[in-house]
Amino acid sequence: MRIFIGIPLPEETKRYLNGIEDEFKECDCLIKWVQHTNLHITLKFLGEIKEERLPLINSAIEETSKNFSKIFVSLRNFGFFPHEKNPRVFFVSVDKDEILRRLAYTLEKRLEPMGFTPEHRFKSHITLGRIKSKKNIECLIRKTKQVKLINSFYIDSIILYKSTLTPKGPIYESIFKKPLT
Repeated sequence: MRIFIGIPLPEETKRYLNGIEDEFKECDCLIKWVQHTNLHITLKFLGEIKEERLPLINSAIEETSKNFSKIFVSLRNFGFFPHEKNPRVFFVSVDKDEILRRLAYTLEKRLEPMGFTPEHRFKSHITLGRIKSKKNIECLIRKTKQVKLINSFYIDSIILYKSTLTPKGPIYESIFKKPLT
């Protein structure tokens, strides 16, 4: 099964981001938008694993969560991976990057004995879409400087997601959830 560990977003934040997307769609760029139900912050992509490894992964999530309490974050800026001059991923960042980086690195450290290599390259972000072409990209970049982000929320849990790839896009299913206190 294909899995990753992430932070779920509240429905209100997903609806807010979905509404903002409409403003960017006016640019008529070739972007595969993430379904609003799939919006999240990825902490660690684990890839294909055997189901019998799940209890150890769940344990790593549980141990990590003991070191963190709920985190109040705000949407900060729009951005592009790898960068604005060669955009492939369109995202929105959140503040409290240092706390979230510590959370991700603590998780990586607990997963390392299980054979998952630490990457130490975490950047807190919510992927909004994958850019398929540079067509009208200048419009999109211009709009990122005009659209104001006004949304905050609590990060109150860590989820282990199963990701099933389909022709219509991935389907994410929560298979383990650990609340932050």
